[in-house]
Formats: sequence, structure tokens, C-alpha cells
Amino acid sequence: MTFIDLLQSLVNGALLGGVYGGLAVGLSLLLGVLRIVNLAHSAVLMFSGLLYWQLVSGYGFDPLLMIIPVVAIAYFFGLGVHRGIAQYIARESDTTVILAFFGLMVILESIAIMIWKTDPRTLNLGYLDGVVDLGPINIPISRIVAAVITFAVLIALHIFLTRTLTGSAIRGMAQNRDVAEMAGINVNKLSRRVFAVGIALAAFGGTVLGLVSTLAPQEHMRWLAWAFLVVILGGLGSVMRTLVAGVAVGIFETVVGLLIPFQFTYLALYALLAVVLLIRNEGLGSIKQRTL
Repeated sequence: MTFIDLLQSLVNGALLGGVYGGLAVGLSLLLGVLRIVNLAHSAVLMFSGLLYWQLVSGYGFDPLLMIIPVVAIAYFFGLGVHRGIAQYIARESDTTVILAFFGLMVILESIAIMIWKTDPRTLNLGYLDGVVDLGPINIPISRIVAAVITFAVLIALHIFLTRTLTGSAIRGMAQNRDVAEMAGINVNKLSRRVFAVGIALAAFGGTVLGLVSTLAPQEHMRWLAWAFLVVILGGLGSVMRTLVAGVAVGIFETVVGLLIPFQFTYLALYALLAVVLLIRNEGLGSIKQRTL
């Protein structure tokens, strides 16, 4: 491994890690605010990514403009899921919540397989196809665009949660739902919107993932593991920590790929997940002690 190889891996890993932060932020939001372990997160992500692929590669629409309708569709889908499922199980046991969203995951995966089969799909990048040559370092334009868009969305979300009145209400609800309700916050309405935003963020993750990776319905469980790894590593303290954790995972993946054979890279990442869980031995239960 030369210095140039390491530098190339660090740059690629940082950009890829930004995308990983985008994959995980919706899961982190629902965990931190609504205490919902959304096992369907990756299925929504993959379904949205494949819908994005259909619009861009199947129908020839602009790859940047098509992010907006996919995210909007997911937002309204999230509103419907909250009305139909989530609001009724919000105060049920964790087992009930996990089973409900596991069922939703299976449904979305099955529909995606019926529509797009199991073949891997690669996005037709069009004008985003190409490489930026920075001397010894070559960076795909699509990866730069995906990372920049993700950084912008997460920074905007961070500002919204920390600098606006609605963001303050969300953070208050995350700390204590009952007290927030007594303070005059319409908790049910706000919960529905937060849930829909969480689903929309999962869809956004699917679109930027399509810019840097292949998509296949049965691959979504891999990305669920990645999202949980980022959430557990970064905690639920802030959107920006999720972004930093995503970048750390991306750099770890690319650097480890230089040191060991490719087929063992995923094993190393799962080992990292195990180590993080051992260090943060409270696991996902730590959501009770964290706020946005």
C-alpha cells in the first residue's frame, strides 16, 4: 500500500461515508424522537432507490431533479403508515413494534422483487458520469455529488432541529412526550410529521445510494446493518454526529479494503459493530438518555 493509495482511499471513504450518514439519519430520527426501531428502514431505502432508478434509467429523467419526487412520495407514504400502523403501536411493547415493522419490511421487499426482480440495477448517471482528476487522485463525479447533497441536507436538518420553533418542539417531545403535550404541543400531529420525515429521509438515502452503488431488492438488509452501525457509533445526540459516524464508517471500509481481501471487508465492518456494541453496552436502549 502506497501513500497515494491511502490518500485515495481516505478521500473515497470520506465521500462514501457522507452517503452512509444520509442512509442512517432517518433511522436515527425515528429512534431518537419516537422510540421506534424501524426495521423497514432499509426496505424503504431500497424501494425508493429502485423507484429512483426507474425514473432516471427507465424513463430518462434528470438524476438530480428526480430526487425530489421520490422523497415527496416517501413522505406521503410515511404519513399513511403512521395513520395506519405507527400511531396505534407507539405505546406498545418493543416486540410489537419490531414485529409490525418487520412485516412492513417483508411487504416492501416482496413488492420490489415483483416489480424489479432480483437483478442488480445500476443507475444511468448521464452527465454525472465521469471522474475528477486531481493529480494522483481520481474521484467519481457521482460520488462527489452524492456526498455534497447529503452534507447539505443533513446540515439543513441540523439547523432546522436546533434553530427553529418546530425543531425545539421536536426536541422537547424527544425528551419527554407527556410534558411536551402538557406544554401545548400537538404531540400526535407532530409525531406523524416526524415519522413521515424519517421515512422521507430513508428514501433520500436510497436515491444517493443509487448514485454510488448498485441496487437490488434483496440487498436491503446489508444497508440496514450499515445504518444501525452508524447510529450506534454516532449515538442519537445529533444529526451532525450521525454524519461524522457515517464518514468514519466509510473511511474504515475503504482503508480496511486496502489491507485485507475484499471478501473479508464486510466481516471487518460487522466486527466493528460488535466492538461498538461492547463499548456502548447499553445498545439501542441508550435512546432513553439521548436527545436531538
